[in-house]
Amino acid sequence: MMNTNQQNLDPVEQEFGKRVTRLLNAQSENLSSDVQVRLRDARATALSRAKAEPVFVAQLQTTHRSFRNSSWNKPIWSLTGWLVPVTVVVLGLIAITEWQEDLRINDIANVDIALLTDDVPPDAFVDNGFMAFLKLKTLAKPEADEKKSGDEKI
Repeated sequence: MMNTNQQNLDPVEQEFGKRVTRLLNAQSENLSSDVQVRLRDARATALSRAKAEPVFVAQLQTTHRSFRNSSWNKPIWSLTGWLVPVTVVVLGLIAITEWQEDLRINDIANVDIALLTDDVPPDAFVDNGFMAFLKLKTLAKPEADEKKSGDEKI
Protein backbone atom coordinates (compact mmCIF):
# COMPACT_ATOMS: atom_id res chain seq x y z
CA MET A 1 0.00 0.00 0.00
CA MET A 2 1.45 3.35 -1.09
CA ASN A 3 0.79 6.57 0.83
CA THR A 4 0.18 9.92 -0.83
CA ASN A 5 3.57 11.00 0.55
CA GLN A 6 5.25 8.06 -1.17
CA GLN A 7 3.67 8.98 -4.49
CA ASN A 8 5.29 12.42 -4.38
CA LEU A 9 8.83 11.13 -3.70
CA ASP A 10 11.44 10.92 -6.38
CA PRO A 11 12.82 7.49 -7.40
CA VAL A 12 16.01 7.81 -5.30
CA GLU A 13 14.04 8.39 -2.12
CA GLN A 14 11.68 5.52 -2.94
CA GLU A 15 14.58 3.14 -3.47
CA PHE A 16 16.16 4.22 -0.16
CA GLY A 17 12.88 3.62 1.66
CA LYS A 18 12.53 0.15 0.14
CA ARG A 19 16.07 -0.82 1.18
CA VAL A 20 15.51 0.36 4.78
CA THR A 21 12.22 -1.57 4.90
CA ARG A 22 13.93 -4.78 3.65
CA LEU A 23 16.74 -4.46 6.23
CA LEU A 24 14.30 -3.86 9.08
CA ASN A 25 12.12 -6.79 8.02
CA ALA A 26 15.16 -9.09 7.75
CA GLN A 27 16.44 -8.09 11.19
CA SER A 28 13.02 -8.31 12.82
CA GLU A 29 12.93 -12.08 12.12
CA ASN A 30 16.01 -12.51 14.34
CA LEU A 31 14.30 -10.89 17.34
CA SER A 32 12.75 -12.90 20.15
CA SER A 33 9.01 -13.49 20.08
CA ASP A 34 8.50 -11.33 23.19
CA VAL A 35 10.17 -8.31 21.48
CA GLN A 36 8.21 -8.96 18.26
CA VAL A 37 4.92 -8.95 20.19
CA ARG A 38 5.81 -5.68 21.93
CA LEU A 39 6.86 -4.12 18.62
CA ARG A 40 3.61 -5.27 16.99
CA ASP A 41 1.58 -3.78 19.87
CA ALA A 42 3.55 -0.52 19.73
CA ARG A 43 2.98 -0.34 15.97
CA ALA A 44 -0.76 -0.92 16.38
CA THR A 45 -0.94 1.76 19.10
CA ALA A 46 1.00 4.23 16.95
CA LEU A 47 -1.24 3.57 13.94
CA SER A 48 -4.38 4.02 16.00
CA ARG A 49 -3.13 7.38 17.34
CA ALA A 50 -1.86 8.61 13.99
CA LYS A 51 -3.87 11.34 12.33
CA ALA A 52 -5.45 10.48 9.04
CA GLU A 53 -3.77 12.18 6.10
CA PRO A 54 -6.02 14.75 4.46
CA VAL A 55 -7.19 13.81 1.01
CA PHE A 56 -7.36 16.73 -1.37
CA VAL A 57 -9.87 16.49 -4.15
CA ALA A 58 -9.67 18.94 -7.02
CA GLN A 59 -13.13 20.45 -7.31
CA LEU A 60 -14.37 23.74 -8.66
CA GLN A 61 -16.57 25.52 -6.18
CA THR A 62 -18.51 28.30 -7.85
CA THR A 63 -20.85 29.35 -5.05
CA HIS A 64 -21.14 28.99 -1.34
CA ARG A 65 -23.00 25.86 -0.25
CA SER A 66 -25.82 27.81 1.37
CA PHE A 67 -26.66 29.54 -1.95
CA ARG A 68 -27.05 26.38 -4.03
CA ASN A 69 -30.78 26.03 -3.48
CA SER A 70 -31.58 29.71 -3.16
CA SER A 71 -33.24 32.05 -5.62
CA TRP A 72 -29.84 33.60 -6.49
CA ASN A 73 -29.12 30.76 -8.94
CA LYS A 74 -31.92 31.69 -11.27
CA PRO A 75 -30.85 33.05 -14.69
CA ILE A 76 -32.56 36.41 -14.09
CA TRP A 77 -30.01 37.28 -11.39
CA SER A 78 -27.06 36.35 -13.57
CA LEU A 79 -28.45 38.52 -16.39
CA THR A 80 -29.22 41.54 -14.22
CA GLY A 81 -25.99 41.07 -12.33
CA TRP A 82 -24.05 42.47 -15.28
CA LEU A 83 -26.77 44.15 -17.36
CA VAL A 84 -27.82 46.77 -14.79
CA PRO A 85 -24.29 48.11 -14.09
CA VAL A 86 -23.45 48.22 -17.80
CA THR A 87 -26.67 50.11 -18.51
CA VAL A 88 -25.95 52.62 -15.74
CA VAL A 89 -22.44 53.23 -17.08
CA VAL A 90 -23.66 53.68 -20.66
CA LEU A 91 -26.43 56.08 -19.59
CA GLY A 92 -23.93 58.01 -17.47
CA LEU A 93 -21.54 58.36 -20.41
CA ILE A 94 -24.38 59.57 -22.65
CA ALA A 95 -25.41 62.14 -20.02
CA ILE A 96 -21.83 63.41 -19.67
CA THR A 97 -21.49 63.73 -23.45
CA GLU A 98 -24.75 65.69 -23.71
CA TRP A 99 -23.75 67.97 -20.83
CA GLN A 100 -20.35 68.73 -22.42
CA GLU A 101 -22.03 69.41 -25.78
CA ASP A 102 -24.44 71.86 -24.11
CA LEU A 103 -21.52 73.66 -22.45
CA ARG A 104 -19.70 73.90 -25.78
CA ILE A 105 -22.80 75.28 -27.53
CA ASN A 106 -23.32 77.84 -24.73
CA ASP A 107 -19.68 78.98 -25.00
CA ILE A 108 -19.97 79.42 -28.76
CA ALA A 109 -23.27 81.28 -28.32
CA ASN A 110 -21.68 83.64 -25.77
CA VAL A 111 -18.83 84.43 -28.19
CA ASP A 112 -21.32 85.03 -31.00
CA ILE A 113 -23.41 87.33 -28.80
CA ALA A 114 -20.32 89.28 -27.76
CA LEU A 115 -19.24 89.70 -31.40
CA LEU A 116 -22.66 90.74 -32.66
CA THR A 117 -23.44 93.19 -29.86
CA ASP A 118 -20.00 94.81 -29.84
CA ASP A 119 -19.36 98.18 -31.49
CA VAL A 120 -16.54 96.72 -33.58
CA PRO A 121 -17.58 95.03 -36.85
CA PRO A 122 -16.73 91.29 -37.12
CA ASP A 123 -14.42 91.95 -40.10
CA ALA A 124 -12.05 93.85 -37.78
CA PHE A 125 -11.27 90.65 -35.89
CA VAL A 126 -9.77 89.16 -39.07
CA ASP A 127 -7.23 91.99 -39.33
CA ASN A 128 -3.93 91.10 -37.57
CA GLY A 129 -3.26 94.71 -36.69
CA PHE A 130 -6.57 95.03 -34.92
CA MET A 131 -5.86 91.83 -32.94
CA ALA A 132 -2.51 93.30 -31.83
CA PHE A 133 -4.34 96.51 -30.83
CA LEU A 134 -6.81 94.50 -28.74
CA LYS A 135 -3.97 92.66 -26.99
CA LEU A 136 -2.25 95.93 -26.12
CA LYS A 137 -5.55 97.38 -24.95
CA THR A 138 -6.27 94.42 -22.67
CA LEU A 139 -2.73 94.56 -21.25
CA ALA A 140 -3.03 98.29 -20.53
CA LYS A 141 -6.55 98.00 -19.11
CA PRO A 142 -5.55 96.61 -15.67
CA GLU A 143 -3.18 99.55 -15.13
CA ALA A 144 -5.97 102.00 -15.94
CA ASP A 145 -8.29 100.18 -13.52
CA GLU A 146 -5.65 100.50 -10.80
CA LYS A 147 -5.37 104.24 -11.39
CA LYS A 148 -9.18 104.57 -11.21
CA SER A 149 -9.39 102.61 -8.01
CA GLY A 150 -6.57 104.69 -6.56
CA ASP A 151 -8.40 107.92 -7.43
CA GLU A 152 -11.62 106.67 -5.88
CA LYS A 153 -9.89 105.92 -2.59
CA ILE A 154 -8.77 109.52 -2.19
